[in-house]
Amino acid sequence: MLPDEIISEILSPALKVPDQLFCDTSHVSPFANYTPSTSAYLLVCKDWLRVATPLLYNVVVLRSKAQANALEAVLRDNKEFGRFIKKLRVEGGYGTAMHTILKSGPNITDIFLSLTIWSSDSTQGLCKGLPLINPHRVIVVDSTINKPLKNKNLSTLTIALLSCIRKWDNLRIFGFPYGSTFDPIVAGRALDLVRALSQSQTIHTVILVEAFFMFPAFIGLLCKIPCLRVLQFKKPMSELYHQEIILNINSDPKLKALASYTLVGSSTDEANSSSAMPDIAPSLNPSFIPMESASEETREVVWRRVLFFAMYLEELRSPSFFPPPTKLYPSRLPILLVSKYFNRLSLPYLYDSVNITCRGAASLAHQLLEQPHLGSFIRCIFISAGIPTDILLTIFSRATHVEFLLHKTHVGSISISAEVCELFARTTGPSLRELSIVLPPSFTMPTSVLATFTKLRILELSICLKSTSATLPENALGNLQTLHIRACHPSSFDALSMMRLESLQTLSLPFYTPPECVHALVIFFKAHGNRLTHLKFHSVPETNVLDFCKSLIDIELRGSLNYYQLTCGTPLNCLAKIVASRPPPEPESFNLDVFDMFPALLEIHLRDFKWPATERDISKSKLIPFAESLLEKNIKLTDSTGKHWIPRVKSTRSRKR
Repeated sequence: MLPDEIISEILSPALKVPDQLFCDTSHVSPFANYTPSTSAYLLVCKDWLRVATPLLYNVVVLRSKAQANALEAVLRDNKEFGRFIKKLRVEGGYGTAMHTILKSGPNITDIFLSLTIWSSDSTQGLCKGLPLINPHRVIVVDSTINKPLKNKNLSTLTIALLSCIRKWDNLRIFGFPYGSTFDPIVAGRALDLVRALSQSQTIHTVILVEAFFMFPAFIGLLCKIPCLRVLQFKKPMSELYHQEIILNINSDPKLKALASYTLVGSSTDEANSSSAMPDIAPSLNPSFIPMESASEETREVVWRRVLFFAMYLEELRSPSFFPPPTKLYPSRLPILLVSKYFNRLSLPYLYDSVNITCRGAASLAHQLLEQPHLGSFIRCIFISAGIPTDILLTIFSRATHVEFLLHKTHVGSISISAEVCELFARTTGPSLRELSIVLPPSFTMPTSVLATFTKLRILELSICLKSTSATLPENALGNLQTLHIRACHPSSFDALSMMRLESLQTLSLPFYTPPECVHALVIFFKAHGNRLTHLKFHSVPETNVLDFCKSLIDIELRGSLNYYQLTCGTPLNCLAKIVASRPPPEPESFNLDVFDMFPALLEIHLRDFKWPATERDISKSKLIPFAESLLEKNIKLTDSTGKHWIPRVKSTRSRKR
């Protein structure tokens, strides 16, 4: 049996709310992340219940009226729990329940209040309860500064808050919610708040939580607070963008003495950051050789691995990577100049990924003509448009071990001749693993050429394949695992249907499938559909493609979650995940019976959707009932961050409905 003190130390990290999160004034609450409630720890055993209860109530965060009502009921039945509350974060009005909560918390030292109060959000309880506490720190936020709200509930709460600020004799720290503004309503609220603060005899620190782009008049008035010692600008400022504010601070001796702010991007910061780098003393032995006692083979393996990362080969193989030199990725040539040993080991890495552009193609071809052995180092080629045929022939004739032929993300279609295509197939057929270039729609590639790529695993097809009279080997594209089709051509599907494609697992279809391609596509699915485990598609006219793909593990829909795309006649017993860009347009009328055909389905992921963060937005969302209905089927609906919806505490009235 562990002592209570030890149990408390064990549970504290799990139940503690960091002060940084409690004070967070971001427009999106840090507590809007839908994590499971920590109150589950109290259900483990009676010892944990006894020890964890004070820890659970130490910091209370209220984000909905239902939560406030639930806490009110608990405090009404267990009055001693209210004494455990030290910090209270209230992100709305939440009705009369707040009166009971504040009345039950005599030990509240820190309170966080939101002035984002809508007309339907009653503040009656807050107004009656605020005079009953005497906090040490008050943080106020107003996330509607750009479009200020005006209603009776907000006005009543503001008046009550201003009155309490004048009377609270324990108040020491205040989080001021307003920054620079051109809105007369916001400016008026800021001045009212400053006048109330100037009448407080105890406040010594005011924290300006918003950013400033100009020097507002109320900053000078804040200096008139009798006991003020610190006026802290929470958001960092730069000498470049905040010259006016810094000048005004420095020109007022009293304000300069009180102001506290952080400068970013200054020369002093750069000096400090450079001075933070450790000074490495020179070696006492000038002829020291690293790993001298190791064998030559071991030294070479270690240095090759070091240089692999030093010359950022993985990054260079990414189509979205911007070619060096940049600040983060400087030139790699100095590494080759360190020594002959480094030059020998690094030279293959220098030519590992080449970017064939109009500007540099001729130079690369010239280097390969003078030193043909350099071509064997090339593993990845990015090709741009407009490269002359003779230069491409020179490069491809010497690049004999290419594994990736790719296109940059910003490059359009590339025109190459049939002669270049056939030469590339002959020289790289045994080694090529990924072919992903965009060729013009008019370009036609014989299937016999494509069949020479015996190790090809990823193929991005944007052209028309043409069947030839030559007999294809049985294992043509036998290692192909991923097929991306960018443009549909009936002849391409006909040609692919004739191949066995024994390793095919992933198929990606374009957004639009022309009617003339449907028949050929159906034949393709009949031939290879049962092998597919991953499918990305939009819709195929008058065809339920899922009926041909009984081994699917996940589906990615182009566009919104659509009932008709998911319709199938036979169950998909392996399907575990569905991905879509957006929610269904009308989730309230979505027929959930379609998911009965997917008994293993666990998750539906929406890439371009994020869960609402406030009680008001949640109540207006039509997707919440849809997500909760899916949970009843043990299916989690996740947003772009990967968070699935967790049902919130509901009031008794809502549950009855």
